[in-house]
Amino acid sequence: MLSKNQKRILVIIASFLVSAFIWQINASWGNTFRILLIASILTFLTVYAPFEIYFTFRDIWFDRWDILELKNLEIQKLRIPVNSELIHADLIRSKDNEAVKSKNTLIIVSGGFSDKKETLQYYYFPLAYQGYVILAYDARGIGESKNAGHRADFLKRIEDFNKIIEWIENSEDLKDFKIYALGISIGAITVLCAGFPKDNIEKIVAVSSMSHYRKSISAANIIVKFSYFMKGVNISPDEEVNQKFSPYMVIERLKNILSQAEWEDFSQKVLLIHSKNDKIIPFINFEENKSILELSDEKQLILKKGGHMQKKNELALVGATLNFFNS
Repeated sequence: MLSKNQKRILVIIASFLVSAFIWQINASWGNTFRILLIASILTFLTVYAPFEIYFTFRDIWFDRWDILELKNLEIQKLRIPVNSELIHADLIRSKDNEAVKSKNTLIIVSGGFSDKKETLQYYYFPLAYQGYVILAYDARGIGESKNAGHRADFLKRIEDFNKIIEWIENSEDLKDFKIYALGISIGAITVLCAGFPKDNIEKIVAVSSMSHYRKSISAANIIVKFSYFMKGVNISPDEEVNQKFSPYMVIERLKNILSQAEWEDFSQKVLLIHSKNDKIIPFINFEENKSILELSDEKQLILKKGGHMQKKNELALVGATLNFFNS
């Protein structure tokens, strides 16, 4: 996947080539050097400027939250082995040991497709202040885990999540903690597909999750599909990927083999959150997941606006999540 600077270089090259083409056309018409220069510069700016404006406003929109450093929280850097690679993570806990002891709970935070582990600090720092221990990690291909693999290898993301669970269970410091999971977008799909079937994942918050992976990809509009394609996402996933990375199917398979009593326990451990105006993963995905889970009103949060990444819904997310985790 290209970085922002690499994309900018490609745009500059494309703009230069177009302006050179305009130069050649004007030269063939016998125009003066001054006209050639002005026409080429204007062409370059016409092609390049919209992309630069887009990059600038995109940064303003997505980077509204600065990296936070809070004196009452401890942040420990972790490197978790997954096969032959390493997943980098932050372990965040309050310095109030009594609060940590009273919660005795670790929350695994799984971010969106391009989210670094710091991206959701606005979301999980308030949870840490309540005494929850947070394990936020860079998924493969992202941030400090960039060399661990490709970020669009979704089955590997599930394997990585399972390896993180194993690592926690073998950690002398963390093995006695209850385990919760919180995910947004691709991270929500990950925690549902990998975490829902596990007995030791006691609660899950899934924000902006798909229901059926292949169906959602196929139904996406052309702009979203192009975005997926540019990010290296397979827009024609095979059946194995579809079965393992579709929360609805994972939940349905488990539902069919559990007793009614077991199913009631499992289904109650999920809180779903979604915006009605989500253009990336439309609201129908929420409705399908809610249906298969048979969720009560207390286990769902529906927001009118906010889009896929829940912009300006931060307080609602934190409040609903704390209410669910504390219950």
